[in-house]
Amino acid sequence: MKKIILIRGPICSGKSAVAGLLFKKNNNSSLIDEDILKRTIERTKTPKWRSGLAFETALFLAEKLMRRKRTIIADIHSSKKDRYVGYKKLADKYNYTLHSFLLYPPLNVCIERNKLRDIPDVAYKISRKNIEKYWKSLYKVAGEQIFNDPKIRPSSIANEILKIIR
Repeated sequence: MKKIILIRGPICSGKSAVAGLLFKKNNNSSLIDEDILKRTIERTKTPKWRSGLAFETALFLAEKLMRRKRTIIADIHSSKKDRYVGYKKLADKYNYTLHSFLLYPPLNVCIERNKLRDIPDVAYKISRKNIEKYWKSLYKVAGEQIFNDPKIRPSSIANEILKIIR
């Protein structure tokens, strides 16, 4: 079965950890992490054009992989409607089933996780203001499974998602 699995959430919600675990547990899958693409484009600052270019690249890559019948696992921010819509359009075009999951721990948890976060190839810090902005500007998707308990480990979330999509 052809699938796109979207792992959505604000900054420091655990998207990359869950997406990475799903990638390891799914044969014939490809992981698209827009944050990695953004850091590949520019790692010392965050110009506005960087995010758009990373998203265009992510969709281009997803489409190429879908032509090869790969399962797509994508890690995207929950505040950006265009990200969800872009993957939805691709799913419709290639007759893929779209599964979307929202990781939405409390704001204070995201802020605390950011203090512990270390990304070796990034030369800037993510501000509390940005974390709050992304957390508060949630784009809601009807029927989406939400994981909001901060005590649930990424491995448990990944296992729950696997049960749902199989």
